[in-house]
Amino acid sequence: MARKKQSAYDRTEFIRMSKDYDVFKLADKLMLRNPLIINFEDYNVIESNRVIVFLSGVIYAIDGEVEVLQEKIFAFATKEDLKDKALRAFIKKHKE
Repeated sequence: MARKKQSAYDRTEFIRMSKDYDVFKLADKLMLRNPLIINFEDYNVIESNRVIVFLSGVIYAIDGEVEVLQEKIFAFATKEDLKDKALRAFIKKHKE
């Protein structure tokens, strides 16, 4: 029996950034083509900027994009995943 392909939204990980997260593990998730929605609201501004810059480089390398949903909430996904209807609807609903 063939398995149904998971949508990009189903593969999306929602993360509230904290000092417990390893930025390299987040990069690995992106390289495995798992979209990330990361909330930096409770995270240090300087460290947030460093993480965003680093992950932006990773997402660029895998032909992806970063979308700002709100001031401190970002979506990182490949261009192909951003075409997913469910993920696109989520982004549109939560974008300021």
